[in-house]
Amino acid sequence: MRELMDSNTGILTIEKFHELLHKGINKPVKDFRNKWSPVRKKRIKVYSNAHKASWAKATIFAERKTINIRVYLNFKKNNLSDSDYEKLKELACIGIKQYWSRNISISGNRYQVRVYAQHSTGNAIPVDLYIETDKNKYARSMNPALLGVDASFTYNKGAFQDDRANSDFKLVSAHEFGHSVLMYAGGLSLSWGHKGSTNSLLQSVKSSTSGYPKKGAIDLMKYYDWEKSRADFNRRMRDSIAMEVDVKRLIWSAKLQWIK
Repeated sequence: MRELMDSNTGILTIEKFHELLHKGINKPVKDFRNKWSPVRKKRIKVYSNAHKASWAKATIFAERKTINIRVYLNFKKNNLSDSDYEKLKELACIGIKQYWSRNISISGNRYQVRVYAQHSTGNAIPVDLYIETDKNKYARSMNPALLGVDASFTYNKGAFQDDRANSDFKLVSAHEFGHSVLMYAGGLSLSWGHKGSTNSLLQSVKSSTSGYPKKGAIDLMKYYDWEKSRADFNRRMRDSIAMEVDVKRLIWSAKLQWIK
């Protein structure tokens, strides 16, 4: 039986960290679980694509219990001016860091997770940057998270004043980035279905979807039924955060480096 802790340091071993992390998102580790279960008399699904996403790298500092994750996006300028291009790149990176950095727990061990986004033309999530200037239009952003299809992050300059437009874009960028995480870790239904809150193809909110919670965190990657609870937009932005399970999905996706 594997030891939970390293007897010399009192910290989780890398084997146990992997086992518990993967179990926490219902994706057993191939090396630690047999395909054939003698108890259930059937094959157990195993996952072999963990820690292979080319656009994410995670460094785990075991003793310090911190995890630094770098995610890579290829921001495309299109018709933006140089200043607008730099501004939108910066805002998108700030938003991803703001909404995806948080503490998580692995078997009672608390880890501080910091997520850093940066522009890269190499192995990265392709993102088209746009600005919408029409005052009567709120342009939607998207990320199908499909090979060969670019994500689109749109800054709604016409719909909002600068501060609110900036805040909206940071939140939207964090949400759209998250679709790459959900698609990699869970597939189309998890990503396009916004964790069960929308119809996967039409993106319409399901009748069973709840309104915004009256208190506590708001799931960054879910949709809520606006008609059931008209929470103001500023509150939604302030309370939104990537859920712990989604941050674990990001770690599960990322290439790992373990440092004691």
